[in-house]
Amino acid sequence: MKTIAVIGSLFFWDNIKEYFKEFPKVQFIHFPYTVPEESVGLIDEAASKSDILLFAGSIPYYYCYKKIQVQKIQATYIPVDELSLSLSLLSIIHSQKIELANISIDLPNKDSFYQVITEAGLQADHFFLKDYAWVYEQQREMKEFQIEEYIHFHKNLYAAGKTKHVLTCLHAVFVALNQLGIPSTYMVDSKHTFVSTISKAIDAYKYSLLSSSQIAVVSIASQEKSLVNNLLFLESIEKICKIFNARVSQSQSEPYVIYATRGAIRKSNIAYFQSLIGQLEKQFETFFNIGIGIGYSLHEAEIHSSQALFFTNKFKNHTSVLCLVDEESRLLGSLFEKEHKISLLNNDKQVLALAEEIKMSAKNLKLMKQFIGMNNNRPFSAAELAEYMNLSRRSAERIISRLIDNNYLLFIGEEHPYNQGRPRKVYKATTHLISKIIEN
Repeated sequence: MKTIAVIGSLFFWDNIKEYFKEFPKVQFIHFPYTVPEESVGLIDEAASKSDILLFAGSIPYYYCYKKIQVQKIQATYIPVDELSLSLSLLSIIHSQKIELANISIDLPNKDSFYQVITEAGLQADHFFLKDYAWVYEQQREMKEFQIEEYIHFHKNLYAAGKTKHVLTCLHAVFVALNQLGIPSTYMVDSKHTFVSTISKAIDAYKYSLLSSSQIAVVSIASQEKSLVNNLLFLESIEKICKIFNARVSQSQSEPYVIYATRGAIRKSNIAYFQSLIGQLEKQFETFFNIGIGIGYSLHEAEIHSSQALFFTNKFKNHTSVLCLVDEESRLLGSLFEKEHKISLLNNDKQVLALAEEIKMSAKNLKLMKQFIGMNNNRPFSAAELAEYMNLSRRSAERIISRLIDNNYLLFIGEEHPYNQGRPRKVYKATTHLISKIIEN
């Protein structure tokens, strides 16, 4: 039986508990808070007692976002989707007999409201909306989120006679407005949205278990090929293997080969792995090429490890290089260089000229050039580009849009990730872009 820890207010828990019967093989346990920022103090205990964390909404989720990422916690939240918004508005308009123009609304993203309005064919001269879409960008600290702003937003409109009712996604706002005697409704937690969210979370959890059990093969070689028959080096990497519960091949030729699981590798972040390699660099006074291969079988993982190691030779030998080929034969790398070690000196005349032409940052354009070149111009998604360039997804989408508008990228279709929800748009560089900066 799987266990899901629900981090949210008692009000949220009471709203959703009738849906638990849809998942008879899941145990739900509650970790209550009064205000969303208290979720930070609950996450460690909740994660230790459950398989999946379910947050009441995006606000508590993003308060805990850094911990979720660092500790690799399986977590999700109930979104405010178009269905929840439609049901809430219908309830207010029908039961309270209040026109849409007389309702003030706070919600995660205004776009979902306008989508509902457009598809429903509704019209009004103005709307009173306040969202918090910036939390998804992770460009500001969550401490800047102030519940009082949303309380005052609704209170001032109601006091001025501009609105007659409030629709809020924030439980703390709902409680405060009720205490002030301001008519308000808490956003509907629809059964469909709940069931869909939990189903996707369970599918992702199952996939992560499968993924963690995959085989990982690490091939490591000194760039000067100077560690053949070096027993001291073999002893050093055996010590590292103990950290990952892995084993090393006793062959004393290069590359040395380490056998582990993907789950063991994933427990450490890239910075920690880089620090271990740094220790070897100092001890043996050489840089290393490391190829990690992931596969569902040992044979597949070994092939991918060899491919990743081969690709490391395409980089200049001024530092250690790490590349990875995953179970879908996708190349990632150089991963060490992704950690802000990519040279961003823009002396590339083609890049500078193109940056000026399309009014785009030369730094971003150079990163785009490297990303496309490293991946042999395979199709990519906005999420992949965002991860490589260390940008928000929205920023990556703006870069993609700019390049599409100038005929340097093409939208070529959608891919359907395994059990990962909505399909993702994928793009590819045009021959126009390749001829301008990739091949030069």
